[in-house]
Amino acid sequence: MTQNGLQPWERIHNWLRVNASRTFGQITAGPDATDFWRLAGAENLIPARYTPLSFEDSGRERSRKRTDLEVEAEPAGTTSGIFLGEFVPIAANGMGDYLFVDERPGPESGCVREWDVDEGSRLPTLWPSPHAMLTDIARSLDTGEPALRGHADAAEAKFFRVSVYVPEVHDARLSWQRLPT
Repeated sequence: MTQNGLQPWERIHNWLRVNASRTFGQITAGPDATDFWRLAGAENLIPARYTPLSFEDSGRERSRKRTDLEVEAEPAGTTSGIFLGEFVPIAANGMGDYLFVDERPGPESGCVREWDVDEGSRLPTLWPSPHAMLTDIARSLDTGEPALRGHADAAEAKFFRVSVYVPEVHDARLSWQRLPT
């Protein structure tokens, strides 16, 4: 449990219902969905412009995208130019890019990374886990403070410049405004 005894997905769910009813209405999760999967279908829920996949859609995309090449496994959290079987897509932006959980072994196993259709997974880890991702989003929605601050700090340490995002609501739909770091 977290803030006020609620899980992060519950805080997000409640925030959307009150503040972004049209985004809340896009949730397609079935009654048996659990945790993160309960947010499936909420467009642009995850900065920047990612929509959570359902558990079933994640499985389909994983089968479709994955490469069956035999490659020397690098540790979780490292770059890859091919979509590996250990990558579990959890959100998509509709343009071929994904957020995925990196299930390769290593100290960052379970981290959330971004898959770019053109460049693979070259940027530093976005969040250390799906739970951390939801906690960051819930905090940002509750406070209006930027999401992805930890990612921006880690990227800067590796000489990357990335953005942070603050939530906005227009016409009862959630969106994220990009702020340079």
